[in-house]
Amino acid sequence: MYIGELSKKSGASRKAIYLYEQMGLIPKPTRKGSYRVYADVAIHQIQTIRCAQTLGFKLKELVEALASNNSAPRSSMALMLEQIELKRSALHSQIETAQAQLLLLNQLEHELLHSPELMNCELPVDSSPKGKL
Repeated sequence: MYIGELSKKSGASRKAIYLYEQMGLIPKPTRKGSYRVYADVAIHQIQTIRCAQTLGFKLKELVEALASNNSAPRSSMALMLEQIELKRSALHSQIETAQAQLLLLNQLEHELLHSPELMNCELPVDSSPKGKL
């Protein structure tokens, strides 16, 4: 199929498809004269890339795993699973940080409501001015 059809079927713009090609995320298409001709599998590959992007993956993170997809699907799967685990760990860390911040906000709110004169914020305070005064 030509790039226009691939774009419609995959939901990716032509520019994105060219980028995926350049980065090695999808295989280089065959040529029919000056036209690129893509295999049907490119639709699924692009949909996988777009799905991963919506889950927070950067294209650079996908390059290693998906670039090997054409030659060694099993090693590609292992690399992708590794990337998923790294992303999952990062999200858990962000959740823990956010939960700790919520706890501190709740404590500060409680102190403000019950003893505003005794307010004690345990966060380090940077006294340097920010921006222009």
